[in-house]
Order: sequence, then C-alpha cells, then structure tokens
Amino acid sequence: MNFDTKYLIRWGIPGWIMVMALLPYYIIIYFDFFSDHVVNSSDLLAIGAVLTVLGVPLGYLLNQIHHSVFWVLPKLIFGSWSKYFNEELKVDDYIANHKNGAEKKERYRYLLTRKHELGGFMVSLFISAFVIGLSNVIGRHHHHWTWWYFAIVTFLFLIILLSRQYSSRNIEVYHDHYLKGKD
Repeated sequence: MNFDTKYLIRWGIPGWIMVMALLPYYIIIYFDFFSDHVVNSSDLLAIGAVLTVLGVPLGYLLNQIHHSVFWVLPKLIFGSWSKYFNEELKVDDYIANHKNGAEKKERYRYLLTRKHELGGFMVSLFISAFVIGLSNVIGRHHHHWTWWYFAIVTFLFLIILLSRQYSSRNIEVYHDHYLKGKD
C-alpha cells in the first residue's frame, strides 16, 4: 500500500483545528477538573499525543462530512450524479487531449484539493462554534470571555467559509471552461 504523508496532514488538519478550538475553551471552563487529573508533565504529554493521533481520523470524518453535505447531497437533490460524472469525463478527455494537458490537470487538481481542504477546515470550525455556543447556552457559562471566544471561532469560520466559496467558484469556472472545450 502506497500511503503519502500529505494525506495524513490533509486529513489531520481539520481534526487538529477542532481540537485547538475546543480544548482551550474546555480547559478554562473545567480548569479544576483538569488540574486535579493532570498532575505532571507526562500526563500532559500523553494527552497531547492522544489528541494528535485522534486528530487524523477526526479530520478525515470532517472531510467526509464536507464532501457529503456540499458535494454529494446537492448532486443528489438538485442534479444528477450521472450527469455530473459524464461532465467530469468530458473534462478529463479535454485535459488529456490538450497540448498543455499536464499543466491544466495540475491546476485543476490544485483547485479541487484547495476547495476540499478548506471545506474540511470550514466544517471543523462550524462544529466547534456550534459546540461552544451550545455549551455557553446549556452550560449557563455567563462569563463574557466565553461569548468572545465563541465570536472569535465564528469569525474564523466565516473567513474560511468566504475562502472556500472563492475556491469553489474558481473551480466551477475552470470546470465550465474545460467542459466547453475552449482554448
């Protein structure tokens, strides 16, 4: 099996971002609990190692949520998978037969990768903001900083959403251009 470390990093980033967004919040909220249970540096190191390892499958799951919610379901509900698959075949044929096909293929691959990377990151921040907001309401955390923390994570989510929308539109333009076979 040929496994490239870029996938490990690509899948890990959304999970690690979620851990980095939620962990400080919950450490501060439940500081007494953590200070009672994390008594030395080896405990902290063990927790860090576990969270680092868990970030990869969590990130992979977040990427799959993004793919299903923003790619698979819309094609199922508003379009058709077979139509899209046929369009992709036409785009592949256009790229393969173009004199600069290798460069076009790399650009198209980059744009798709960027869109999906940002999508996993976006889902991670959305779920983190949702969990923090829900914790603030249900947990009745009436500290001003908890709502500031929620606002910061939400702001980061909105920035990544904007960036993902840009990347998504960019890949749509390329897809449509390649589909028409212009050049």
